[in-house]
This record gives sequence, structure tokens and C-alpha cells, in this order.
Amino acid sequence: MRFSHVEAFRAVMLSGSTTAAARILHTSQPNVSRSISQLEMHTGLRLFERLPGKLVPTNDGLSFFNEVQRSFAGLHRLEEAAKRIQRFSGGVLTIAAIQILALGLIPRTIKRFAETYPEASISIHTGHSTVVSQWVDDQACDLGIVSQLSEGFGFENEELYEVDAVCVMPKGHRLAKKSCIEPADLAEEPYISFPRNEHGFSVLDDVFESAGIQRRISLETSYSSITCSLVAQGLGVAIVNPFAARDYRHTEIVTRPFIPSVKHSAMLIYSKGRQENRLVTSFVEMLKKETEDERQSLLVMP
Repeated sequence: MRFSHVEAFRAVMLSGSTTAAARILHTSQPNVSRSISQLEMHTGLRLFERLPGKLVPTNDGLSFFNEVQRSFAGLHRLEEAAKRIQRFSGGVLTIAAIQILALGLIPRTIKRFAETYPEASISIHTGHSTVVSQWVDDQACDLGIVSQLSEGFGFENEELYEVDAVCVMPKGHRLAKKSCIEPADLAEEPYISFPRNEHGFSVLDDVFESAGIQRRISLETSYSSITCSLVAQGLGVAIVNPFAARDYRHTEIVTRPFIPSVKHSAMLIYSKGRQENRLVTSFVEMLKKETEDERQSLLVMP
């Protein structure tokens, strides 16, 4: 089946005659008629009833035309995809990130990214660092952002940020009058903690043990976003990544620096041997810029 024969058939169906189809295709009327006859021979379908002075589509012709239209729609999408690629804005970007970033920093970066690449498709996945690492290792995702590098994976990686944890508390809390919070300040406070098997808990554990402070742990959760939401409900205080607290500053919480310093970090990971990807490179540049802008805003948080 030749494409030119199908194209002639489609032109006749859209224009209503072989003469009009010939004008559309910049060919002669006999060539169009010949193409229709050859298409009927190839398909074994009678596409038109030949009446004096006109062609009338048969039921088979109408059914075949529906399939042709679907095929041409697919060709049109391919043409549009080629144009997007020429503009360096086509393609799909697949990102995996820990929840704390997938809920705030990543969407804000995507807003910047979409202004430059409005036709790019973006897929976002979220999970713990080990899950994100597995997705990148399987090359199911182009880019991963994790809070810790998992053993057993060989990645290209670079630091996105390292920041000091902050203490979050409900607005109006007695400790909000202090410029910074120390372990002794939290001795009698209902404390919202990460589960013991979460990375980073042992660091906080050591901080409080070294200070001789026993925390009154009232709630546990794996996610900083849930922790901040619980604090906003007045259910306790917590020590969290300041990027998580930033996303909840519109709620009933306030933040104060925590001493001694407890670090939170995030790393960008890529699978080894990856091909250079314009979308990934551009997104990472914008992510770094958004991260730095937000780091500055952390200095003036309430």
C-alpha cells in the first residue's frame, strides 16, 4: 500500500471530488483516479460508488476513511514532536525525589522550567532515598534527589544543599520568645519524632543524650511534612529540615534555630554512563537557582 494512494483517497474524501483532490495534491485528475483504483485493488475494498459526475463513498470507504484519519492524526503528532525537538523543548523529563522536596522545592522549580520548556512533559515520583536510588539505578528516572547516598549503587552525584535543622513550634508557644532553641528547652515538651530507623534520628538522639535530656516523645512520623502539620495543630514541637518548615510557614507554626547544629542535606544522583540530556541539564540549573533563592529566604523565616 503506497502512501500516495492513501493520500489521494483522503483528499477525495475531504474535498468531495477527484478534480478538487487533484488541486489539493498539485497533480492531475487522472492520477488521482488511478491512485484510488490501485488502492481498491490493494485493499480488496470498494471505496466508492461511481455515479455520473461524482464518487459516493461506500460503507467500507467510510470505515476505511476513519482509520486513515486516525493514522494522519498520528503523523501530525510526529510532525509536532519533530518541531518540539528542533526547538529543544520536546521530550519527557522523569524526576524522583524524597517527599520533602517533591512537595515544595521541586514544584516551584518546575514552574520556572515550564516557562522555558512549555511543551516538555514532566513525570514526578516520590519515595524514600533508597527507593529513589533504585529508580535511578534502573534508569526509570533521569534524575534523583535524595537525603542520603544508599550503599550498593554507583551513581554520579553532587550536593544540592546542606542546611541546619530548625525547631518548629505552634505560634504563640512559650519558646517562640527565644532567639534559638537548645536541647534543655525541650525537656518537658511533647516532642514529635522521626521513627528510630530513619536516617538522622541517631544524630538527634546523640545530641539529646549528650545534653542529658530525656525527650517526651508523643508522636512519630516518617515525613517532615506531616511533622509540620502536626505542629501546626498544636500537638508538639519538632526539629526538622528548614525546607519542610518553609513549605508550612503559612500555617500556625514558627521556627527557631536549633543549637547544636544538626545538618540536613540533599544530593542529586544520576545513573553512570548516562547520555547528555538538555532537559536534565536545564532542570538541574534551575533547581540549583531555586534552592539558593530559598536558602536565602530561610534566613528571614518567622
